[in-house]
Amino acid sequence: MVLLVAFTNVNAQSKFTLNVGPELALPMGSFGDVAGFGFGGSVGGELGLAENIKGFATVGYLMFGEKDVAGLGKWSYSAIPILVGAKYYLGKGGFYTMAETGFHLWTVESTVTFFGVSTTVDASSTEFTYGVGAGYEFGAFDVNAKYIGAGSGISYIGVRVAYNFAL
Repeated sequence: MVLLVAFTNVNAQSKFTLNVGPELALPMGSFGDVAGFGFGGSVGGELGLAENIKGFATVGYLMFGEKDVAGLGKWSYSAIPILVGAKYYLGKGGFYTMAETGFHLWTVESTVTFFGVSTTVDASSTEFTYGVGAGYEFGAFDVNAKYIGAGSGISYIGVRVAYNFAL
């Protein structure tokens, strides 16, 4: 009986889920001066680690709106976030806090026009990323909001709504 209870507890904790959903991103600080509102999506997986803790990994794609920066031309950003982290569930409800870390693969494009001649410059970089946030799960849906800091003064507030597929 003890082995059955122990196996059931371990099996329940290690339940794997796959999730997919859209994301919105609001650039903050100096990043907000050169980038517009962002949108995209991500796919992730979660694994129960303990009674109130789940580990997760996500990969996504975000596009930030083009912004005309006075004297510097038009700028547009895109990113591929690759993140791992953990969720801690508060009590028996669906509320949780989360922390994550990883990388953003950034691409920036700038178009500058001088005397009627346009020049476009592309650049890319990989930036260390950290994030903290909170969310709520109800049924198969997971909604969260988080602050992301992605090196070089880049930061944004992200909101994600995901649908969980139990595997």
